[in-house]
Formats: sequence, C-alpha cells, structure tokens
Amino acid sequence: MSNCIHLEIQQKTFPKSNFSILKNFTLTVQSGEKLAIVGPSGVGKTSLLNILGLLDTHYEGTYTLFDSSTADLTTKQLATWRNQKIGFVLQESALIPSLTIEDNIKLPLLYANLEKDPTTLAYVKEVVHRIGIASILKKKPHECSGGQRSRAVFARAVIMKPDIILADEPTASLDTENKEKIMNLLFDLNQTVQTTIITVTHDLDVANRHDRMITLQELG
Repeated sequence: MSNCIHLEIQQKTFPKSNFSILKNFTLTVQSGEKLAIVGPSGVGKTSLLNILGLLDTHYEGTYTLFDSSTADLTTKQLATWRNQKIGFVLQESALIPSLTIEDNIKLPLLYANLEKDPTTLAYVKEVVHRIGIASILKKKPHECSGGQRSRAVFARAVIMKPDIILADEPTASLDTENKEKIMNLLFDLNQTVQTTIITVTHDLDVANRHDRMITLQELG
C-alpha cells in the first residue's frame, strides 16, 4: 500500500500571538487508511486538518500529497485538488444561506461539470436517503436543525467519492442513530473506493473504529 500523505512540520505559528503548535510533527498516511486524531482542545487538531486539506499553507515544513510537493502546485491546481480529491467535513464548512440544502450539496458537482452526470446524481440520491435528509433538500440552511445541517455538510463532502476525506468532529451534533449512518457511509467509501479517512474526534468510540489513532499533545 502506497503513502498518499507525508507531512513534516517544524512548527505552525500564529503571528499576532506568537503562539506555536505542531512543533516537530511528522505524519505519514497510507492510501486507504482510516486514521483518527485525538487530543485536548488547542493542540492543533483542526489546524492540522486545514494543512492536510490545502486550506492553510502558512507553516514551516514540507508536505507531499499524492507523490507531489504541495509547494509546487499552482493556486488553480490547489483549488482543483480541494474540490475533486479531498472531501471536507470541517466545523467551519458553512452552508451557503441563500441556497437550498440540495444546491449546497451539489456545489462540488457544478465545479467539476458533473451536475448532469447520471451516475453521480444517482449516488447523491443514495447518500441523502442513507443519512436521512431527503425531506429537507428544498429547505434553506436556516430552516434546518444543527444535526440536519451537519449531515448536509457531510453529504457535500462525500458525493465526489474523493481520495481523502478530512472530518472534524463529524458526529458531534448527532444522536446515536444518525452517528451510525454517518460512520457506516464513511467506512463504506473506504471499503469500496479505498478513500483515505482522517477524522478528528473527541468520541473514543468513533476513534477506536479507525485503523490507527494518534494523540496530539500539548507543548511543554
């Protein structure tokens, strides 16, 4: 099994506060692996996901993704990879208020010119039914509960069947039944198309269902 991620960070510093995280941090992830990241608040778990997802390039270090140095990628290439190769279930992944839930979910298809592709649309239909949000597709985000919005963000992340899914507390606002629906669909993708799963979570039950778990520690 080949590696899809190799990240070496000397440190990530926030200039205004001079606060540093992820000092001398190294991470290698194999293609198709399920990795859980745990640790207390403030140690850099979400920042790490932002770096892995090409949302944050302001750190000291090197990042090799799919055998390519991310430092060599153009802005357009970074955007394309974020849309087609990486699925984000991030806490700050806000839905666009003016769009319906359905249109929010289908945004990645629009960017990839797949909005009319029958196979992809069939998968969208399967996803929304499996996670129980078919009844809210015509609603706007403000008309939905927090749990419904979380599931819509999840649906948007998986419909492209990306190479990597980065999930930041994907089950935090969900009850037990809906948590199971989300995790089952996530792991189905891992099994069927070998999607690499990286999940930040405080839920040890969720973490223990991954192949491997790493713990980020507070810096001394």
